[in-house]
Amino acid sequence: MKDRAILFDWGGTLMTSMPYYMGAGRGWSHVPAVEGVLDAVQALRSSWTIGLASNASESEDDEVRASLDTIGVGAFIDRIYTYRRVGRPKPWPDFWRYVLSDLGMQPSQVVMVGDNYMDDVWGAANVGMHAVWLNLGSPDVRKGDRYRTIHNYSELPGVLADMGFM
Repeated sequence: MKDRAILFDWGGTLMTSMPYYMGAGRGWSHVPAVEGVLDAVQALRSSWTIGLASNASESEDDEVRASLDTIGVGAFIDRIYTYRRVGRPKPWPDFWRYVLSDLGMQPSQVVMVGDNYMDDVWGAANVGMHAVWLNLGSPDVRKGDRYRTIHNYSELPGVLADMGFM
């Protein structure tokens, strides 16, 4: 087990949009990856536990993984956390406490990357985790003690280093 984890949101962060639930992975082959995500995940794989943290409420873990396989990242995802599995959505603290307990890690060991500032960044930072806001839609930047902003995945290594992880 690695001593740190990085979690990615699903729609808008790993895939360009949230795949619609159609059962058994149907329909997901037409949703492309966010530019640069495959390279980012591959670069982190050797030293991070990699997970998905999503508010998906209808998809089973195997269906989520099947959708991620269509963009080449499914094999790199160690853990899947969804609203369906946890029983609470992001940004609720109960969601994050479940994730941290399952990972067996302290909040300071975990980074959440997501495109929704409130659900992904604020929620994670609120329980003591680190977070990265993937803001693809505007030049806005938000920075705090435990969170940073990136506008593309090429910026992720520098931000992780800035937060003391690299």
